[in-house]
Amino acid sequence: MVPRHKRVTFPIDSAADVSRCIRAVRVASGLRQVDAAHLCGVSVPFLNKLEQGKPTARLDGVLKVCRGLGIAIELVPPEPLSEDPPRSLKRGRKRSAET
Repeated sequence: MVPRHKRVTFPIDSAADVSRCIRAVRVASGLRQVDAAHLCGVSVPFLNKLEQGKPTARLDGVLKVCRGLGIAIELVPPEPLSEDPPRSLKRGRKRSAET
């Protein structure tokens, strides 16, 4: 039987929280910044500033780093929304042509 690992979550309330999570995962993976940046498809300066908590880091770059390091990001909407999401949040739905 494959051992199960305890899932660790990081509550995110600031850019610094994101930075701590990214750095913790990179260090735990044994990756240097240069190697992680290459793996994630971002520049070393970008990853360095991200790990330092730069609050204006581009979201697309942050997502690339998270994907590259295997960090899942999950947004949890308020309860009423999770039961019946608005049309704009349903994936794969196409707008009907109303003319």
